[in-house]
Amino acid sequence: MKTSSINKKLFIIILVFVCLPISILGLIWYETSTKTIEQEAIQSNQKLIQQTNEYLDLYISNLENSTYPFVNNPQIQHFINSKSLSDYDYFILAENIEKDLFSQMIYGRQDIAGISLVGKNNMQINDYTRVKELLNMEEIRKRNIDLLQTTDKLDNFNIIGLHQIGSMPILTITRKIHSNISYLYEGLLIIDINLNQISNISKNLLTGKSKVYILDYKGQIIYHSDKKLLGSTFSREIMNKYLNKTSNAFLTNLNKVKKYIIYEHSHVTDWILVAEIPRDQIISNLIQLRTETILLGIIILIVAMAVIGGFSLSITKSLSYLQRLMRKVESGDLNMEISSIQDRKDEIGGVFKSFFKMVSELRRLYEEIQISKLREHELELKQKESTLQAMQSQINPHFLYNTLEIINSHAIVENNQLISKIATSLAHMFRYNLGNAKQVVTLEKEISHIRSYLEIQCARFRHLYVDFQIDEKELAAIGTIRLTLQPLIENAFLHGYQNHKMKPTYIGIHGEKQSSYFVLRIQDKGKGMDPATMEDYNRAFENKEIIPMPGQRKSIGLWNVHQRIRLVFGPPYGLLIKHSSTETGTLIELKLPYIEGEEQCIESC
Repeated sequence: MKTSSINKKLFIIILVFVCLPISILGLIWYETSTKTIEQEAIQSNQKLIQQTNEYLDLYISNLENSTYPFVNNPQIQHFINSKSLSDYDYFILAENIEKDLFSQMIYGRQDIAGISLVGKNNMQINDYTRVKELLNMEEIRKRNIDLLQTTDKLDNFNIIGLHQIGSMPILTITRKIHSNISYLYEGLLIIDINLNQISNISKNLLTGKSKVYILDYKGQIIYHSDKKLLGSTFSREIMNKYLNKTSNAFLTNLNKVKKYIIYEHSHVTDWILVAEIPRDQIISNLIQLRTETILLGIIILIVAMAVIGGFSLSITKSLSYLQRLMRKVESGDLNMEISSIQDRKDEIGGVFKSFFKMVSELRRLYEEIQISKLREHELELKQKESTLQAMQSQINPHFLYNTLEIINSHAIVENNQLISKIATSLAHMFRYNLGNAKQVVTLEKEISHIRSYLEIQCARFRHLYVDFQIDEKELAAIGTIRLTLQPLIENAFLHGYQNHKMKPTYIGIHGEKQSSYFVLRIQDKGKGMDPATMEDYNRAFENKEIIPMPGQRKSIGLWNVHQRIRLVFGPPYGLLIKHSSTETGTLIELKLPYIEGEEQCIESC
């Protein structure tokens, strides 16, 4: 603090004794109030969910109680105990049951979509007059038979689950009916209810962007505020979390939105009532209060800074101005106007008088030595230029080779195999490229050179696959011209891939031994050559004499390679485009001679 400026000291005082305490207290207040409000909101919603769950239990219990009159009704007992009935008796009995029992229940409750009574004597009574659309009753009868066959696994009263009748989702419940004669379960009452009443009860939980849904013990969605999700099933992992406790609440991150999941179990239905409430919805009022508090704190800080800053400015204005003038002098700017501050009668005025006198003397000395410094600077520039030219003259191929070798050594020490591989390949290419372009070499050396080139390209294009299918033992007996393969492969990269904005993915180099010559094929899978261009090239390649290629095309790489091979080895050696397609790329065939017995002169030809 002793070495700090007055402005800095005042800033530190404001920061430590004003800003920092307010920030810490605000953070503690925010965290504490947030937790308190969240806990209160969660408890409030839990009570609401418990109340809603009790309404659902009461609704199902009332529905169960409404089925008791069916158990011992004489007409029902007559229906399930009859082994066979005539069509007339069956019609009369069914009409009476529908009139006396079904109609009373259906029209007494708006939530019942249909009722079925099915007995083990293979007789059924179905009443779905409440449904206003055409139904496939065969499917309903088949479903009833399937449910009857599972009677032994059912309790007296069961909630089977969610099904579809026509276009309407319904919840199916069953009541087992025992015979008063055999005391065995001989019948099954099946009631299909719509979800309107369940929806009305559950809507009490819907506020803002919250979601409410009901799951059965299997994880199937019985009700959801989004009707598209009715009937879908939750994963076992989520169900295990819900089944962990009778009721609970936890925070989760669904689709990058923090939500509280609050759920309650029903001991009557084995259902799980779940509410998803966005966290922002719970603490929205707190966020507004926090924003207002922060804005108020910022205003207070701005006012305090303005007052203290004004007081500080009145003290340090002269000293700051002097400091700026001294920085100008330090940077070499000695041209400044005399300020009226030097006319002050206090110590600051005396300091400014001495300062301006010093600047005037410095300006005189600077003018005297400026010319000598400029001359000295010119001499230094000339000397540096000479040194640079000397250094540039030393850059030669051997220097490049040695530099690449140093890079390779450092890469090996650092265990960076990729850089080592690229440096080695590049050094190999430099040595090879400096040779005579007309020199005859073995295909073995040309392939070695092209491997170095493709290793660099593979480092550049990660998805590039190079397919070599050549018998390495035969390469030393095959002749070619130096730097014939690289132009062909560069042509594949440029015209097959890059000009069409395609990433290079494949380069194939395949060799095939013929009786009088060796065939080397280079293939890519880029955008192929158009048929007219391919025919022009092949027509020029087939001429036995070297004549200019028609059309004077800009791309002369293929023609250059063919011309060099033909001039040295003559026909039939050279290039031929075997295949080109816009979908499968281009295949170029290169015919080369055997040079057995000529190895001794091959490098001097």
